Formats: sequence, C-alpha cells, structure tokens
Amino acid sequence: MKKKIEVKNMLYVFTYSLVPAHKIPESAKLYLKEMKDARPATRALAKEIIPNAVKATMEGIEVISVHDVKEGKLEEFLNLQQKLMVAYHDIEGYKYNIEVRFKITEALEMIGMKMPE
Repeated sequence: MKKKIEVKNMLYVFTYSLVPAHKIPESAKLYLKEMKDARPATRALAKEIIPNAVKATMEGIEVISVHDVKEGKLEEFLNLQQKLMVAYHDIEGYKYNIEVRFKITEALEMIGMKMPE
C-alpha cells in the first residue's frame, strides 16, 4: 500500500500568449480594457511573479505571465484566467496556453524528499 502524500497548494500558473503582428493594436486595446477590472480579482487569488513579459518574434508578440496561486484558490484562479482568455477568441490568430506547475518544494515532497535547510 502506497503512503498517501499530502499536497499543499504551492503552485505556479504560467499563461503563454501569441499575438500575430497585425493584431497587436487590437489585442493591446482589449488587454487594457480587461485588466482594469481583472487585476484586482487576480490579485485576490494569486501573487504576480511575472505580470507580463513581452517578446517580439517572427510570428508576432509572445507574452508570458506567472502567478503564485494562493492556497485553496487554484480552481477559482484558473476559471478567472480562462474567462480572461476567452475575450481574445475573436482575435484572428491569437493563441494561448495555461499551465499549472509545482514549486520544487512540493515536487520533492511528492517523492518523499525535502529541500535542505
């Protein structure tokens, strides 16, 4: 019988977006409109580690954000993030991905190890 491992809510949520070059102004306007209301709601659920890091590529603009989700708030945070991303569905060529990642301390605990002090 395997030992049950208690998992704390020590998670990061990474959101990746790609905006085609010809849609950058449209996307930026939508971002400013959406963030006005969304930022306070987001901050109640998670700490912004990387609010938005932007990079130009051959395909357009790549944006990444990273949030440290508060304990017990993952489901609510993911629902909010997804709702925010749905607003961009009408922008032709817009792509995004949302990933949940464990912090190293939690990942080590899952295999019965812990960080040195």
